Amino acid sequence: QTCALPIFDRNVYVGISKTGTYGLVNNPLITATSAVVGASASATWAKKTPTEIMNDINQLLTQTVTASEYDLSGMANRILIDWANYAYIANTPVTIAGTQSILNYLLENNIAANQGISLEIYPCRWCTGAGVGATQRIVAYVKAENKVNIDLPVPLSRVMTAPNTTSASYETIFASQFSQVKFLYYTCAGYLDGI
Repeated sequence: QTCALPIFDRNVYVGISKTGTYGLVNNPLITATSAVVGASASATWAKKTPTEIMNDINQLLTQTVTASEYDLSGMANRILIDWANYAYIANTPVTIAGTQSILNYLLENNIAANQGISLEIYPCRWCTGAGVGATQRIVAYVKAENKVNIDLPVPLSRVMTAPNTTSASYETIFASQFSQVKFLYYTCAGYLDGI
């Protein structure tokens, strides 16, 4: 038996197409660039060296801090990638000795870490095929309420019931709250496609 994903999860990452909203992964106002081709003549991470993967991450981090006028609070501190690439970097060692995974190498040696910013990299199912040409997409953004947020949804509930003597009936007021992801600064986020 499968369970349906909550509408809130979909709303946060890709928005609701019927209402014309966007999420973290597909906002058209966020700058999207293509990953550079590595020495293997491919842009996909499975065919890139750990250094080339690091360059992709650093390119995206540099894009966010540059667009934020070099304000370090505008440098992305969270990255979302598809599950396949996340599994690859988490399981593949940097060297033949196998003492460190590519993921740990990226977390310890990126330019954000050198500036005292703790970078987080997480898998996200919505990054799969989200890039141009249905390629995998990296999403980088600043995880801070003053940069990007969403109002907490409140399910539809009965708020108040009162008698109406004019129509000899009871009137019930229902209320709820629904929101979408709000980027307060588009410069603090970026997309990298083709990994």
